[in-house]
Amino acid sequence: MDFPWTEAATLVRMPAAQKDDEGNELLFEGSLLLMAQKVRAMKPIDRRHLKISLPDRIVRPHTFKDGSLAALIDDIPVVG
Repeated sequence: MDFPWTEAATLVRMPAAQKDDEGNELLFEGSLLLMAQKVRAMKPIDRRHLKISLPDRIVRPHTFKDGSLAALIDDIPVVG
């Protein structure tokens, strides 16, 4: 799949159980490539409840989480 690696993206941690007073935690902002690299560098247990969103909504899909997040990480381009 051809991902929009240069698009602006946010890395967000979603609460395990959504409560009325508990929202998502913004962890990082940057390019989609940078956010995917940050997730790849995390331990698998730390990746739970993460999502990467493309806030400008110019490209689809707008959000990567669970299986689509794993596919995104697997498709990070190799430099060199």
